[in-house]
Amino acid sequence: MDIRNYFDPVDPSLLTAYRGKAEKYFLGEAIAKTTENLTGSNFHDLDILIVSAPFDNGKIVDNQEHIVKRIRDYLYRLALPYRQPAIADLGNLKPATTKRGSFLALRDIIEFCKEMKVTTIVIGGSQDLTAGICEAYGNERFFTLSVADAMFDVKRGIEQFSSENFLTGIFKKLSGLFQFNLIGFQNHLVGKKLIDKYGISGEYLRLGQMRNDFLLVEPALRDSDVLSLDMGVISYGFAPATIQKNPNGFRGEEICRLARLAGLSNRLKVFGLFGICSGEDKDDQTLRLASEIIWYFIEGFGDRTVCSDRLTYKVEVSGLERPMIFLNETETGRWWFEISSLAGEKIVAACSEKDYRKAKNNEIPGRWIKFMQKMDNLSK
Repeated sequence: MDIRNYFDPVDPSLLTAYRGKAEKYFLGEAIAKTTENLTGSNFHDLDILIVSAPFDNGKIVDNQEHIVKRIRDYLYRLALPYRQPAIADLGNLKPATTKRGSFLALRDIIEFCKEMKVTTIVIGGSQDLTAGICEAYGNERFFTLSVADAMFDVKRGIEQFSSENFLTGIFKKLSGLFQFNLIGFQNHLVGKKLIDKYGISGEYLRLGQMRNDFLLVEPALRDSDVLSLDMGVISYGFAPATIQKNPNGFRGEEICRLARLAGLSNRLKVFGLFGICSGEDKDDQTLRLASEIIWYFIEGFGDRTVCSDRLTYKVEVSGLERPMIFLNETETGRWWFEISSLAGEKIVAACSEKDYRKAKNNEIPGRWIKFMQKMDNLSK
């Protein structure tokens, strides 16, 4: 399978625009070289593949093609990260005759990249493209999806499938979705009743919670397979050319920090960036920020660490028949807990040092309870 056939290549002028004496220090030159040397036989040598899907709710429109082109333009001008992954850019996904066809094409691409152990960055387009990405994980027993969005895009009635209700379709299609995380939502736009009605078990982190402790999101990202980011999660003051246009939201530096944490996650294999519209941008502020978000994901990826040296801590907690088992990486300081189901199946889930301290104080961490319930439900 040669997935290059799915794409219209990047405009060659973009790939060569920065060649010259100093261009070896910029991202564009590195991407250009890797893309030009990419063949079917060396695809597995890639670390990251950049693709774009400039579709607005299934339709290819000129303004979306312009948007992804400009994001690339700014991304290629940025400096090389200190640790440079091997990155190729295949360009724009060719439109299918139907929206479903585009989703299936995206599914095939993600499945292929998973098999090759290549992380994919998808530049959209509207956020309903996340449904096509998730179809590549239909047979994954412990698939975890994270969505960064001010809204909770679920169906509120009889509506046509779109970026405003795409999660309903994902929840229905992937009825066995193990974990769902909603990151940076705003309570006045969502509310607890909507989450209680439609929400899948997982982490629901409000913007205000993250302002108080940004690292609350780190374990959720470390456990995620896919992160879908709607640019509407960012404040209008930092990203005016978005569909949602929310007065409140993440600041520019906060959303870049979020992207870097996602890049650091060894498990996360797909990062999608969606929800930019044309117009209402000053000096391409939104497009520049989008390129920086991608850059910080790439930088985080370069700093990924595989550490096999973990210390095991067993903590006795009142009311539990067996001690809780925590694992700590001495090199990175990261924590996990080990969960066993009623049937004896085990998983290792990310947590924080705070969870360990809670257990030490004879308190059962809420994150541990959620995972235990999930595992027990799988055993039934």
